[in-house]
Amino acid sequence: MKNFAEFFAGVGLVHEGLRSSGWNCVWANDISRDKQETYIENFGEADFWLGDIWDITKNPNIVPSDTFLYTASFPCTDLSVAGERAGLAGAESGTLNALIEILINKNITNSLPKVVMLENVRGFLTSHKGKDIEQTAQHFTDLGYYIDIIELDAIDFSAQSRPRVFMIAVEESLAKKTMKIKNGIQLFDDWWSYFERHPYLRSEKVKNIILKNETLNWALFDINLPEKTTIRLADIIEVDIPDNSTLWWNEDRRSHIFSQMSEGHKNYLKEMVERNSYSYGTVYRRTRKGKPMAELRTDGFAGCLRTPRGGSSKQIVIKAGKGQWKVRLLTPREYARLQGVRDSFKLPTNANKGYFAMGDAVCVPVIEYISKNILDHLYNEDNGSNNNIHSDNIKLRSVALYCR
Repeated sequence: MKNFAEFFAGVGLVHEGLRSSGWNCVWANDISRDKQETYIENFGEADFWLGDIWDITKNPNIVPSDTFLYTASFPCTDLSVAGERAGLAGAESGTLNALIEILINKNITNSLPKVVMLENVRGFLTSHKGKDIEQTAQHFTDLGYYIDIIELDAIDFSAQSRPRVFMIAVEESLAKKTMKIKNGIQLFDDWWSYFERHPYLRSEKVKNIILKNETLNWALFDINLPEKTTIRLADIIEVDIPDNSTLWWNEDRRSHIFSQMSEGHKNYLKEMVERNSYSYGTVYRRTRKGKPMAELRTDGFAGCLRTPRGGSSKQIVIKAGKGQWKVRLLTPREYARLQGVRDSFKLPTNANKGYFAMGDAVCVPVIEYISKNILDHLYNEDNGSNNNIHSDNIKLRSVALYCR
């Protein structure tokens, strides 16, 4: 069985992304009771363990041993540029250390998962000048894993800009069969050509982290770039909200948001109003030089969704055209659609809980992409079903020699 355990599960969007390719969740954990309720509504309660991950370090046997894959979308609060940047020393993002401790204990009992996948914001690459991600890679190296770091943006999969970092650690024997291992001795190594072929997947920041820590167990997957989606903001909007709905803001609120726009953004809105058809844009409130600003985005994509702490981070949608414009908050269902979630997925009835459920979750089609291009192949190779291991998705082939 393609068994996996989902740490920091939230409402289960990693589960949602993996289930389409036959992965079986045998255990999931989160500390939020509200998110547990939504998870159970969609996946049942059999595999969910509610509680603090630090409690699991005292009894790691809570996590089933026969588990091929661990996933962990650990909190981004202390890694995000919007936070205090405490990094892995912070109380929330530092819960990754609990997962590392669980893995150390699993190693003692010879029950490590073959693969571990971490997900977080790009701030993970720069936190404490790169020391946090370097230390994480060191932990995985000490446990015998080989590590790749891949960067993906939800904008290639949905109508939301949401750049994220995925660190994937693979057990040594499996890595040697499925990944390009960095040769620390050989001067002329074709390993670096993987960066040149698809720099979009691994930025200069990733390359520099590896260059600074060449003795660690680095390895690369050779995968194709994702095919860019054609989905745009207009495709996810709930078009059946009537004009007289209380969701639409009154004139005072509408005027206030307009007053917070720069002259350039006001002109963008005026252009939208003058069109003969309706179009949509999103507004995100930010503080610029101590002044609250409302920034209008009109390229067909929403900005990165966040949890509505304090209310200011909720995204706003504008519908404009035919000489008029209206404004309201994006709905929780629209949030879910921006995360690539099916409409049959049950959301909390409380709107604010819905925003929290989706605001700090993963984008489902991004997880599906990783599953189909990496995780499925790892499992198949480990279990002898390697007919597709040389497919167009992962090509373990010779490449042109590249001198770094």
